Amino acid sequence: MATTTSASTPAATSATVPAATSATVPGAGGAAPRPDGRDHLTTDGGARQGGADLWCTYAAVRTLDWLGGAPARPAATAESLLSRQNRDGGFAWQKGLPSDVWATYYSTQALLDLGRGIPHREALLAWVTGIQHRSGGFAMTAGQEPDVWATYYATRVLSEVLRAAVPRAEALAEWLTAIQRADGGLGWYPGAGESDVRACYYGATAWRAAFGSRAPGWRTGALVGWLNARQTAAGGFVFDEGSTATCLWATFRAVRALDALGARPAREQDCLAWIDGRQGPGAAFTRWEGYPDADVWASFSAVGALQTLGREPRDRAAVLEFLGRCELPEGGFSYREGAAAGDSLATAALLLTGAAGRPDAVPDDRRRDDEHRDEERPDGRRPDDRRPPGPGPGADGLARWLRAAHLPYEGGVMYMPGRGAEIRCTLWAVSALAFAGLPGLDAGRLTGWLRRLQNSDGGFGYWHGRASDMVSTVSALEILHQLGRPPEVLDTDALRAFLDSCAADGGEGSGNEGGSGTEGDGTEGDGTEGDGTAGHRYTPGSPVTCAATAQAARALHLLGDPVAARTAAGRLQRYASRIGGYASAPRGVPDLASTYQAVRTRQVLGLPVDGAELRRFTAKLRGPAGHYSWSPLTREAAGPLADALGTLLDRAERLPPLNL
Repeated sequence: MATTTSASTPAATSATVPAATSATVPGAGGAAPRPDGRDHLTTDGGARQGGADLWCTYAAVRTLDWLGGAPARPAATAESLLSRQNRDGGFAWQKGLPSDVWATYYSTQALLDLGRGIPHREALLAWVTGIQHRSGGFAMTAGQEPDVWATYYATRVLSEVLRAAVPRAEALAEWLTAIQRADGGLGWYPGAGESDVRACYYGATAWRAAFGSRAPGWRTGALVGWLNARQTAAGGFVFDEGSTATCLWATFRAVRALDALGARPAREQDCLAWIDGRQGPGAAFTRWEGYPDADVWASFSAVGALQTLGREPRDRAAVLEFLGRCELPEGGFSYREGAAAGDSLATAALLLTGAAGRPDAVPDDRRRDDEHRDEERPDGRRPDDRRPPGPGPGADGLARWLRAAHLPYEGGVMYMPGRGAEIRCTLWAVSALAFAGLPGLDAGRLTGWLRRLQNSDGGFGYWHGRASDMVSTVSALEILHQLGRPPEVLDTDALRAFLDSCAADGGEGSGNEGGSGTEGDGTEGDGTEGDGTAGHRYTPGSPVTCAATAQAARALHLLGDPVAARTAAGRLQRYASRIGGYASAPRGVPDLASTYQAVRTRQVLGLPVDGAELRRFTAKLRGPAGHYSWSPLTREAAGPLADALGTLLDRAERLPPLNL
């Protein structure tokens, strides 16, 4: 999973500033100390971004509450959650990101479990009400299409956190009724191509949250039958008709969905026995049979399912002790003990940083003398940039971790092993392995997973069942391209239609206001004069941004439309800043994420890139310890993802596809 987000801001960043080493990096005004990233390495062979994970914090706090426990540092955990609230009243995955209802439910419910109040309740109510779609369902963020994930979170925030009535209740009832499919199960949205146990849980729970004991409009018997048909011979449940791996997450969701419908598992004792079997002696729970590592989400799923069936864990003390080890000193939780809690984005980032040729990440026999490292070519690149990418030290271990995160139970790469597969994490893993010249992932499994992930509107969401967005959609195409698979393995007509739905012609209602502020670069179909805010958006209802426009240009290029691709790329010049780099909006402050997207798009389409100007901008992002920030307004280290993007912009001849 891996995780929520915005069109222009990274989905996951870290405020942790790793200690500097004596290594140096050339920069404006002289050499600065450069760290080597070892502070982010984890004992499981990967790397982590640092800081608490919201999903894990919610799950740990809920599970502790269910078991009569509490965090050792409840005030610090509460402050970590409160720091995510935005001025609009909603909460974000991390401080500084836009609000989404996923993060809002997890944050507010955890705060209630900690006995804390919810600030700015009126603003929060207005924000949640504002993400209701005209169809009656709710979107994850403003401007996105509705899905049952978001509808579940929104109805629970309204009814259970705010104790407010759900607006436009009859429209919501019609929308929820429409997600039932012919097979009796519930899909992610009306017209979805398959039923899923998670969708059944989210739909049934949303109905109960919004309407209480009112009978749902579904064919309830058929729905209960579909759910019970997902129980395997082992006793637990799988997600859908095509799944074969019995897992705790599916079992928890099935048990809770059946409970919301007034039913029980068909073979309840077998279900209880299977759940009990996931807890080893003196240990917490693991998600799958034969999988060795206990984690917070599996323990949350097991305890929730057991209590719904009227049971407690066989070894309650072991679960409490495990959760205590997952609590971080600064507050909040990770999915395993912090020192062993690697994540795929940070692991890929360190692999990329090493492969980009940083002197401190290259074996001694390939280092240059400092005086040669400080020289620059006329195009702004240093002499050592001529060296082709190489794995760098420790690369084999990081690569093994990434391959292990491509577990056999799901088609894509997981943000943290034991969680769900997520498309951005998959792109970063595929790109990092390819850039380092190391063996990649199973192309057949990835291709099949992407085909299942495509939504009926043609686009892709971050994970299975999420509404479509530009980041996920271009990520799907770029994964396939690196795997050597043609885009035609997808429904390319529908995909192009989704891209077109995110396009703005610069007329009224396009999102942002204002003109270019800079002249075009003369590319065909420039579009930088007189067209308002022409470009592309993260979702059909969100503002036009630099990153979304750059990503759309690359998607159009991969779909074989060079004219449309160059037209979109020509509009990037309006986001170019006089101080270097690119901003999310015209005349805005340039940032690292937007700059990476714009520069990569220009490279892909063969458009010129001013290397010297680019290096002047990255120098403004590089702090005294050699780390990179997301914005020149601060030199605060932003973590391994920013370090990877900054290092690649500084050193790589060709940028790999990386989207956030």
